[in-house]
Amino acid sequence: MSRASVVRLVDVGRDDSSLIRLVGGFRVDQVRYNTLSYQWTAGTSKTTAYCHAIPTEAWPKVYNDVVIVCRALGVRYVWIDSLCIVQDDLEDWKVQSSMMQDIYSHGYINLANVLGRHADGLEVSRDHTATSPCILSRTLEDGSTEHWGCMEEGSWREHIQDAPLYTRGWCYQERFLSTRTVQFGQQLYWECREQFASESVPFGKAFYDIKHPDLITTFAKGKESTAETMSPAKIWETIVKIYTTTQLTQQSDKLVALRGVFNRFWERFEAEAEAKKQESNQQVQHQQNVDWCIAGLWKRDLIRQLLWRRDTYHLDSIPNPERWPEEDAQQTPFNARATEVLKLYPSWSWAACPSYHGFGICFTTQPTDKVEDMIVIEQIKPLNHNQQGTYIDYTAFDSSVLILRGLLYSGITAIDLSHVFADWRTKSESSGTVKHHARLIRRSAWWIYFDRPPNLFNPLRPESVGVLMVRLVGLGEVRQTRYMHGLLVEKLGTTGMGEDMDGLPTYRRIGVFLLRSKRGLIPGVEWPEWFRTVEEAEAAVREVRERRGAWPLLRLV
Repeated sequence: MSRASVVRLVDVGRDDSSLIRLVGGFRVDQVRYNTLSYQWTAGTSKTTAYCHAIPTEAWPKVYNDVVIVCRALGVRYVWIDSLCIVQDDLEDWKVQSSMMQDIYSHGYINLANVLGRHADGLEVSRDHTATSPCILSRTLEDGSTEHWGCMEEGSWREHIQDAPLYTRGWCYQERFLSTRTVQFGQQLYWECREQFASESVPFGKAFYDIKHPDLITTFAKGKESTAETMSPAKIWETIVKIYTTTQLTQQSDKLVALRGVFNRFWERFEAEAEAKKQESNQQVQHQQNVDWCIAGLWKRDLIRQLLWRRDTYHLDSIPNPERWPEEDAQQTPFNARATEVLKLYPSWSWAACPSYHGFGICFTTQPTDKVEDMIVIEQIKPLNHNQQGTYIDYTAFDSSVLILRGLLYSGITAIDLSHVFADWRTKSESSGTVKHHARLIRRSAWWIYFDRPPNLFNPLRPESVGVLMVRLVGLGEVRQTRYMHGLLVEKLGTTGMGEDMDGLPTYRRIGVFLLRSKRGLIPGVEWPEWFRTVEEAEAAVREVRERRGAWPLLRLV
């Protein structure tokens, strides 16, 4: 961000005699303060109005521990969300939540209670067999002695990566944005953008791994290896995949809780180039910032990013991951979330996919695939217009409709919709064999991954469901197998109001599909099982592009 945010901080004083106060007017780049990552509980203290003195008699233990740590480190100020954001004040929450990137990026140290609800405060429950290595020694034939320090493998992943705190969406962002973090858990862990260390491994080491929360810094430092093959789009997709395995109490926070990460990502990959073009026009830069990410998808790779699907991240932690949760009383919250998020976000955004513990989001085609787009996005229309062009509302970031030129499969579709509807009630995906030729073609099949369970109270009719072609993979290559990636959509009619009364057919996404075949995958187009020459393949590409320009317009909401 071009100007440092001005925030409130808790002044803990210098010793036990100091009065604890809430003080405003601090620029985050001009004061040293700590931040706190923790999981809210029923006993979490809240600021309901702006005040100068904070009563601490009923404080939870984690707040008192933070005060002790800050005073011991000589850091007088700390930012705690429930105290520094006025609760039950929507406008204050909007302003403060828009500044998360600045707040956590400029913090001196982030203090993280990784045990979450399992610990009352910043506790360290050490297992001395884990924090102190077992020393093994042996005497060699020449009389010399060798020593080994034996440590338990995987403790970082078990105690930090999969810690209760980081199952929460807001806490993922806090970890991602913080310059340095001290983790309080099975032992003390240190994490920064240079290395990580612990009591058992005090010297630390470089940490270039996609599981690290700060992928941007990670790959910037690992240029000799992974970074050279990781595009900005791929890094963003990895961020989304990890983030979507976390949980949020309020579904309306789904994109808001990723806003600070988005800001940092934009600054790392876009701001420098945009600054050269718009050095003297901050307002335009802000608008471009908002416009750069559409409903959580990377705009410059929007067509490919439309092809997201649910992905099971930890199979062993989910009962019956291949099925929707059973239709009983315990199922109601999941169905309620599915309905709620569909009202909050466009159906084509991964944010509209209901969260379920262990489910992340992945993207079906890879950046290295040779593809041909089957749609053309003609226009992106924000549902709400932010006249101020600031960070606060993020209307373009949250929700928009897509006007695109494309084609839905008609009567010759390879997908057996009766089969799909039969599977949908009990499964989260469906598959079958391609039957769009006179005979079954060897190695030809289709798969569908559903975004949400079916609406049992208002079931869809097969004639209202179609398959929208999005990307053809393998065209332009001398190869046998080709793949068509696309969306399973529900037709809503020709809705629109005011200036949007354009009479376009309107569709809502309900899943993603994949077709695999050796032959033609476009209605009315037949190709040989493989192209004999590169020239034949290039001719097929030209044919697709010519047809694509004449396909009808439709609206995706």
